Amino acid sequence: MIEEEEIEQDEKVFCQQADTAPLMIWMTGCNALYCYLNASWLEFTGKHLTTDASVSAREEEIGNIWACSVHPEDRQRCEDIYLRAFTAHDSFQRQYRLRRADGEYRWILDTAAPRFAANGSFVGYIGYCIDITEVPPTLRESSQVSTNYQRSQEAELAKALEQLQAETAKRQAVEAQLHQKTSEFAAILQALPDLYFRLDADGSIIDYKLGKMDYPYIPTGDCQGKSLRECLPIAIGDRFQQAITQVLETQYEVSFEYTLALPSGKNNFEARLLPLADQQIIILVRHTSDTIQAAFIESDNKFRSIVENANNIIFALTLEGIFSYVSPNWTEIFGHKVAEVEGKSFVPFVHPDDVHICADYFQRILTTSEKQDAIEYRVKHKNGTWRWHTSNSSVIKDANGNVLNFVGICHDTTDRKQAELALRESAQREALLNRLSNQIRASLDLNYIVQTAVQEIRNLFQIDRCAFFWYRQDVDVPCWERVYEAKSSSFPCTLNQQEATNAEIELIAAKTLNREIIRINDVETVSDGITQQFLQDFGFTAFMSLPVHTQSGEIGTFSCGSCSGFRPWLDSEVELLQAVTVQLAIAIDQAKLYTQSRIAAQIAQDKAQQLEAALLELQQTQAQLIQTEKMSSLGQLVAGIAHEINNPVNFIYGNISHAREYTKDLLHLVDLYQQNCPPTPEIHEQVYAIDLDFLKQDLPKILDSMDMGAERIRQIVLSLRNFSRLDEDGTKPVDIHEGIDNTLLLLQNRLKAKSGHSEIQVIRDYGNLPPIMCHAGHMNQVFMNLLTNAIDALEEGVGNGEWGVGEETLSTPYSLLPTPQIRIRTLIQEGDVIIGIADNGLGMTEEVRKRVFDPFFTTKPVGKGTGMGLSISYQIIVKKHGGQIQCISAPGEGTEFAIMIPFKQQPDL
Repeated sequence: MIEEEEIEQDEKVFCQQADTAPLMIWMTGCNALYCYLNASWLEFTGKHLTTDASVSAREEEIGNIWACSVHPEDRQRCEDIYLRAFTAHDSFQRQYRLRRADGEYRWILDTAAPRFAANGSFVGYIGYCIDITEVPPTLRESSQVSTNYQRSQEAELAKALEQLQAETAKRQAVEAQLHQKTSEFAAILQALPDLYFRLDADGSIIDYKLGKMDYPYIPTGDCQGKSLRECLPIAIGDRFQQAITQVLETQYEVSFEYTLALPSGKNNFEARLLPLADQQIIILVRHTSDTIQAAFIESDNKFRSIVENANNIIFALTLEGIFSYVSPNWTEIFGHKVAEVEGKSFVPFVHPDDVHICADYFQRILTTSEKQDAIEYRVKHKNGTWRWHTSNSSVIKDANGNVLNFVGICHDTTDRKQAELALRESAQREALLNRLSNQIRASLDLNYIVQTAVQEIRNLFQIDRCAFFWYRQDVDVPCWERVYEAKSSSFPCTLNQQEATNAEIELIAAKTLNREIIRINDVETVSDGITQQFLQDFGFTAFMSLPVHTQSGEIGTFSCGSCSGFRPWLDSEVELLQAVTVQLAIAIDQAKLYTQSRIAAQIAQDKAQQLEAALLELQQTQAQLIQTEKMSSLGQLVAGIAHEINNPVNFIYGNISHAREYTKDLLHLVDLYQQNCPPTPEIHEQVYAIDLDFLKQDLPKILDSMDMGAERIRQIVLSLRNFSRLDEDGTKPVDIHEGIDNTLLLLQNRLKAKSGHSEIQVIRDYGNLPPIMCHAGHMNQVFMNLLTNAIDALEEGVGNGEWGVGEETLSTPYSLLPTPQIRIRTLIQEGDVIIGIADNGLGMTEEVRKRVFDPFFTTKPVGKGTGMGLSISYQIIVKKHGGQIQCISAPGEGTEFAIMIPFKQQPDL
């Protein structure tokens, strides 16, 4: 039965390990039925097992899952292979198709081996599966399928089996120890003369031992499973039942005495009831008569022998705290002889800081008579060292319930305490390093990191002072500057004191510069007088310093000092400080690199912004130059054409008056000929042919028409000359109205009605403006750009809305004015000349309005606009004339450009 339980337990442990393996693993029992599928197998097939099923139901469920997951065409062949191997207990391999969770059948290589118990009996099979679908069919059919992969999977399985064996060995060791303890407990029970019972919560006997009573009053038959009350005399059955109920409710020990008449006479008995786990109770009944005392003494001697040979110390204390008994192993553990301890108070043996812990513990036991939690305290070894011990104690009472003394057991926990201390120090070290590392990654603020490191080291080492020094080597006299200090509140601050030079601390400086660690446990032992005096001036009695050297050449040092006597510096403290200095050196280098990178990035960003601004200015200047050059070329062309046209026009215009006089004279002469000379038939015929009467009437009209045309050409030439202004330079008094009219004259062709577009009506609302100081040619360019944009906008359509400039605003519903209009207004307001050019077009959105003066921004189709006209106009008004230009527009409400220039311009230098 025990072997079967062990096998079952081993299999449970293996199943827990196998569920974490990446392989698909299965097992069968000695009955050839499948009994286990691991988590990888179930996940691959998408199956689940019922959690509360019995063993037989589970085997049936697993067998059905396996059968349903294997391809029907492969199922019988797989079972045949398995049964043939099962008969001979041989290993085997088989290939078959297994349905995956997504419904796809995958080719599987299944390798299995028989399982045997420790006694050699066959217990079933274990196998693992490998997906070989991706292996070419030619290789899949051979016996060497994915050999490398299979070996790796076998290695994984071997590793899992190795872990299982380790867990099994560990459990077996625990079981062996438990078995030994059980044997010891059984031996103790055999050595005790007491009547022993173990009961469950209902008072039924689980097991019992009659002890060594000469006259037992319990029936000698089998009492196991019966109620204790049934096996006891009626006189004491009720008393036992009351005690059982009390123990179950309080979970504390209960004892009582009773007298029972036996054939040998009245006998005294003592019953002790002790609670166990799982609501069980142990009952010990002791015969307290004289005839049993001798046996009890013998048994007690045996028990004492067992106690004295145990590893733990057992002791007894009087109520005054005097040792009345200590086990002999005290000498082995603490070095004192037993005679040196018994009869002495426990106080000299306990650490002074722990005496009150022990005293309070005994006082609680004495007051409550209840079980207390174990306490930990330090006991002094004879060699002067302190050993940690954990102790449990209780009180001994007499029959009347009076406390007689204390008894206890303690065991040495020094090794565990030292391990805990080392672990705590390691954890503190790791925590400090992690905090510094996190701060380095989080902030890269060198000052904050150094300050935090100084404070953390002082707190961790529990020292009086901790400071950090920088070696300032780029000054006339190199010195050590204290930049951060953490200290006890009772010590004065030394941050503002004068820096120390190399000459003042020659020994310390030389070792620090040479990357050496300084460890001075007692300043009095320093041989160098200057160094000793320097340290004593700061009140140091112990001193340690670790250098910090960075790759960038920075040199610093951590100094730790104690001002309260001898202070040994531990190796672990030095190692921790070394790790901190390494982290700090890294932080310094990273901070410098970060600072340099930020400076470089800022410089690059500034240069990029400068280049961007320069490029933008260059683009604007280039565009303005191109536009200016175009306007200059256009002006030169216009001026040249105007000059070339002006000469023949003047010739024609100047000779028309003479031609008119000559024609008048000739016509008068013809009239005289007609009056005084009779016409010949030939002359009469010619007069009729040329319609002389009509000719005499029409010829003066032709001359008048030629005169008007020449005058028109002369006006156009004058407008061209005025628009180009090539003969003017700098700011001069200019008639703004004349410039606007000349621009409109040049755009007259675009204002006329065309196919699909109505005539654009121009409304001139001129104020009384005197000549204005400005750049005439540039202003004409602005008028040309604004009027051209207005014409383009009106060709796209007419909206409705309000427009106006100055203090007066004209509200005109454009729905009542379908004719496209451009309104030009001029006035003087508060020392500024205001020129407004408004149209009743479709207007523009706010987004477009905000960007309308940006260079190269245009809403016109490609090829129709460059996006520079309004930008150049903005430059001319704002930069050349110190004025302002605004765009007022909204969708459907038209657009107005308002120009404001100072009435008095500064003359060009």
